[in-house]
Amino acid sequence: MIIISKIELDTNSEVCFVDFGYTTDQSLINQINQNYDHSLGIYIADNRTNLELGITDLSPFFTITPIVFEARIEVSTIDGLGLSEITNLSQLI
Repeated sequence: MIIISKIELDTNSEVCFVDFGYTTDQSLINQINQNYDHSLGIYIADNRTNLELGITDLSPFFTITPIVFEARIEVSTIDGLGLSEITNLSQLI
């Protein structure tokens, strides 16, 4: 099982990762991670030096794209996490 994380800025403009759901569907995992790679992943790659130097931050990205999802954390159980199974991209809101 893979945990799907929601990534957004919180009210203090800090990047916040929240466990949103889980999936076992490899196709869905690939779609989620491709969306991440082609959005936030590209922004980080293009701005790595300025991000590391503190010249810029992630807020310009999140102004345009308020929420991004990532599916990379593998777990053997979701017991006690209170997560719902995500079976298609339309459930990611």
